[in-house]
Amino acid sequence: MAGGPDLDDPKWTLTRTWEEPGQSLAIAVDGELRVAVHLRGRGSMAGAQALVDVMEGIRDAVGRDKVFTAVVDLRELDGSPLRAQFLLGKWLFMRKAQLERVAVFGGRPFEMRLARAVMKIAMMRNAGFFDSRHEAIDWMGWPRDFYY
Repeated sequence: MAGGPDLDDPKWTLTRTWEEPGQSLAIAVDGELRVAVHLRGRGSMAGAQALVDVMEGIRDAVGRDKVFTAVVDLRELDGSPLRAQFLLGKWLFMRKAQLERVAVFGGRPFEMRLARAVMKIAMMRNAGFFDSRHEAIDWMGWPRDFYY
């Protein structure tokens, strides 16, 4: 995987991955409940459902009452069907009280429009959209070397 969190880095207290031909996701969580999400390949309903399932598993592992912050790396995402956007938007809407802040970065214009649509569906007012990793990390107030 060219981008995404180094899952072997000891700062991560919990990591999860999902992969199928042509697409994958990697999610890493540190002790302060800062989440790094990396999406790669062609977006699909299976990928969107996997993202929801993996995040639900993380919530089960750390506690369903915990509040997270997250960066979402779209540098290697290639589109996503409309149904997948609605699935993610609905899930985020139901969980938005547990997501204090989210920064989305690196997607091409189409993928960034998709991300904005998902956040609009979820009524997420605490989301930022950025061209670069550095801008996203700075907006989150995280250390610059937090995510590569």
